Amino acid sequence: MKKGDILFHPQFKFTDGEIGRKYLILLNNPDLQKSEPFLLCKTTSNPKGKPEKQGCYSERNLYVLDPGYDFFPEKTWIQFFEIFEAQSNELIKDHFKYGVEIRGTLREQTINALINCIKKSDDVSEYHLSFLRK
Repeated sequence: MKKGDILFHPQFKFTDGEIGRKYLILLNNPDLQKSEPFLLCKTTSNPKGKPEKQGCYSERNLYVLDPGYDFFPEKTWIQFFEIFEAQSNELIKDHFKYGVEIRGTLREQTINALINCIKKSDDVSEYHLSFLRK
């Protein structure tokens, strides 16, 4: 797995306890020798109250992709108000238990633009930013 990979998790557990199907974007290439975590953020195709124009909305913790621009056939909002951490063993376990798999990869230009957008957010912790600056 590498930065920009799009994972599909058929039984993703949300912070409110709900479970559902979710696409996740891998934000970094962790140093597994140092047990660094994979950083992931969620996506949604629900347009309610969200900007329409493709690009960075760091003040809203969103990055918008137009339909068909990268992997997603519908307009997609990448949400980074929550960044999720996972260790490699957790992702492997979820692969075998739930069928988590890589479904696509963002273009290098897109993942770099997304990470630059995340770096502009006031809501992302310095801890998470330290992994994105590498």
